[in-house]
Amino acid sequence: MKSILIPVVIVVSSMCAFSAQAKLPLINATCPGKLDVHVDQGGPVYVNGKEAKLNVVNDNYYEAKDAATGTTISISINPDGSPDVSYTGKNRANGVCTIASDSAAAPAAAAAPAAASGQSNPASEKACLAAVSKKTNVASSKLSVAGSEFSEAGISVSVNVPGADAPWACMTDQKGKVWNVSYSGSEGKL
Repeated sequence: MKSILIPVVIVVSSMCAFSAQAKLPLINATCPGKLDVHVDQGGPVYVNGKEAKLNVVNDNYYEAKDAATGTTISISINPDGSPDVSYTGKNRANGVCTIASDSAAAPAAAAAPAAASGQSNPASEKACLAAVSKKTNVASSKLSVAGSEFSEAGISVSVNVPGADAPWACMTDQKGKVWNVSYSGSEGKL
């Protein structure tokens, strides 16, 4: 009886671990310290492009350990299904990561083939024009959109600023919420 019970327990616990892992949504996040985190739907978890060891704590909490950076990525799933990502690194480094796209963005990604082909993304473009205007103190009416591209991480919009040697880069989620604005040229020429 004992020899039959052990394989049954192993099979059942393996099934439980797999079903918990399958609840991980698609996530792209950036953490302080130049850590890029990517989670495929259902796992695995990648830190700076390398697969991390995933530990399923329960249906709503996961930890991924990256041996290369000595970092533990903590992923919690809120009751509404949205994820939160944080990290703990060497020398007590820790913080909250910025999520670029999550499970809510996956349906939008599937519904946005036109954006991938180079067509405009009005909500993102409008939000980026406003964000670049604020950052550069140049009226948004004087700015122009050089182009926009859809990616898994969000929508990238290039904005031309009069007098700048290179365009400004802006990233938004699929709803047009800006999460990054930066100058793409040499900062010495700003």
